[in-house]
Amino acid sequence: MRDLCLAFLIALCAGLQPVTLFAAEEAKDRSVLLIASQDLADPRFRQSVVLVTRHGSNRSTVGVIVNRPLDAKLDRIFPEIKEAAQHRLHYGGPVAPADLVFMLRGETPPAASIALMDGLFLSSNIESLLRVLGAPTPADRLRVFRGFASWAPYQLESEIDRGDWYLLPVDVDTLFNEPPDGLWLKLFRRATQLTVQAPAHDGGIALAGR
Repeated sequence: MRDLCLAFLIALCAGLQPVTLFAAEEAKDRSVLLIASQDLADPRFRQSVVLVTRHGSNRSTVGVIVNRPLDAKLDRIFPEIKEAAQHRLHYGGPVAPADLVFMLRGETPPAASIALMDGLFLSSNIESLLRVLGAPTPADRLRVFRGFASWAPYQLESEIDRGDWYLLPVDVDTLFNEPPDGLWLKLFRRATQLTVQAPAHDGGIALAGR
């Protein structure tokens, strides 16, 4: 299992760059969901589902927690934009909590974004977010996060090796249509009970529950 996890993580190599976290590059089929194990004690990630991708030459990993909505709407940040009141803010992770990152489901990529897979894009570009909001974009196609998650090179591999995380392929319908409060349990059961086949650029990688 450890070798399969490491092989899959090595296949994640999207070209993300700071300060604008997400450059306009392809990361298609190179993203994965992390499902927290029951034994993960870190309160920042307990019972979390994290969408992650690789970035940069040093192979560090970034992502967003997708199942922690906040008790706030986006109009708190953009009160002048009427459409912002339709979108709830989500906690994306402990890094840069004042920064916004957004995930968009659609056929056309927003400017300064990466394609995580067909029809799913990620960006931290505020001008791009404002254009998406003004389109307007329905709430079931846009997710906006405060902050993000990040791991140093090989840190995530170490956490997977000690049993902190399970891996599953990204399922766009599940991300946008499942209630966030039940998402971790649903995917945790799937990860621990099923063996799935995920695509990779160098052939399929089998992902299995521990």
